[in-house]
Amino acid sequence: MTTIGFYHPHCAQGGGGERVLWKIIESLVTSSLTDGSILDPSNPKSLKNIVIYTADNMDKDKIFEDVATKFGINVKRSSKESSKESVNSGLNFVQISTVVVPGGESLIDPCSYPRLTMLRQMLGGSNFLSQALKISESEGHSYPDIFFDTTGCAWTHGVVKGGIFRCFMRMKTAKVFTYTHYPTISTDMLNMVYERRFSYNNSEEISASKIKNAVKLLYYIFFALLYSFYGRLADVVVANSSWTAGHIERIWRPRGGVNVLWPPCNAKGFGEISMNKEGRENLILSIGQFRPEKDHALQIKSFARLLKMKPKPPRDTRLILLGGCRGEEDEKRVEDLRRLCKELKCEKSVEFVLNQPFSVLKDYLARSSIGIHSMWNEHFGIGVVEMLAAGLVTIAHDSGGPRADIIGPGHPGEAGSILETGFLASTEEEYASKMHYVLTGMGDDEIASLRKAARLSSMKFDDAEFDGRFLELFLKHTKEFNCSRSGTVESGRGRGRKEAKAETVVGNGGGGKSSSRTSSRSRSRSKAKKS
Repeated sequence: MTTIGFYHPHCAQGGGGERVLWKIIESLVTSSLTDGSILDPSNPKSLKNIVIYTADNMDKDKIFEDVATKFGINVKRSSKESSKESVNSGLNFVQISTVVVPGGESLIDPCSYPRLTMLRQMLGGSNFLSQALKISESEGHSYPDIFFDTTGCAWTHGVVKGGIFRCFMRMKTAKVFTYTHYPTISTDMLNMVYERRFSYNNSEEISASKIKNAVKLLYYIFFALLYSFYGRLADVVVANSSWTAGHIERIWRPRGGVNVLWPPCNAKGFGEISMNKEGRENLILSIGQFRPEKDHALQIKSFARLLKMKPKPPRDTRLILLGGCRGEEDEKRVEDLRRLCKELKCEKSVEFVLNQPFSVLKDYLARSSIGIHSMWNEHFGIGVVEMLAAGLVTIAHDSGGPRADIIGPGHPGEAGSILETGFLASTEEEYASKMHYVLTGMGDDEIASLRKAARLSSMKFDDAEFDGRFLELFLKHTKEFNCSRSGTVESGRGRGRKEAKAETVVGNGGGGKSSSRTSSRSRSRSKAKKS
């Protein structure tokens, strides 16, 4: 019996990373393959045991209930004889506490490490997984034959592969799939420190000092080398966007290249929302967890500027900030944002919608007219896709995944560069100008045309596209692996094929190609030198 292990310490949260995790598991559980469902108990060759290593100490049924509520994902058995039964018997959780020291310090919480955060969190994550694997075996689960890192924590590859960590002799048969949402360190971060630019993760105290900045740059370079070493241990490297793939290729330079697999979005579900002007209010909707990198402050400042522009926007124009709070830090951040609204005298027109179920999200998508996204170098942007599919005129940050994969270039508009599926902006002035143009300058026919194009484009990111491409990628590589343990996946026709180029595995919606080749390793080295 093959065991598939998933490293995802916070599997019960409601972010995009968790949606990817549960869609992968749903694909493995419910899809009918050539040998039957992977968890089909009537099939002796099926992959029967999935183990999730997590710090979320919740009842298993409660986790499944939350996943269904937050994402609309129900993991059900696909075999005919038990089509109405839950597959809980094939899904197991190894739940451990992240607090292991007397002081109450969490192994994986970045707030526990005010200094050398990335390095210490890397060591903490390695320790966490080592403990989880040990507890897993004590509970009767076999060591993972296939290991999924769905958080982008490259250091976990070192644990399951062995080396200096525990149980190194038994780990060498584990085959590692990694799905990276966001590079832990990127060339952009290195350049930011090199250029001494102030940011939320590069304090003014450090950027203003030549010595402190130089020390931090050396630390970043050292960490990038570690990150590259552990990243290269993965057997199959998958990234969620072209932007992420480019950074992973430059930092890791993996032997097998980088596969691009866009994260699953409920595009068809949101595509059922009416695009008619009737029923739409003058609501500007933001979707995203209240984390510092989401830069909700930029949205509020842009909105305050919008309210002062001439001609005046409609009096009932409101900004809706919808998202989840993970804990005290996020809650404090929300309070800071509320204070900012008061300072800018726009608090009566800004509404915070916190920790609400999927049904509330869908309701706001149906009522809103404009969608806004402001994260610099967002790795992909599931929220952006959801807004496009739901018919919102979307304004996203001019960087990262939204620029690379989601919102494409088109014809010019009156208030700057209008794109065929939405707008891109990066400054307070640009966001305000584009919101003002949509509310006061665009005609009904122009808005309808833009919404139609945006919805059509969003379909290539739909759940069904993700399911098909993921299973295609998974089967290809598990056939090639020929795991050494009895009962594991047998090698197939794909074994022995060596491909020097990275493969991009994406959906083929909207007339796009189903797969394409990216640059070879030698070409990527050349690009890395240029960058």
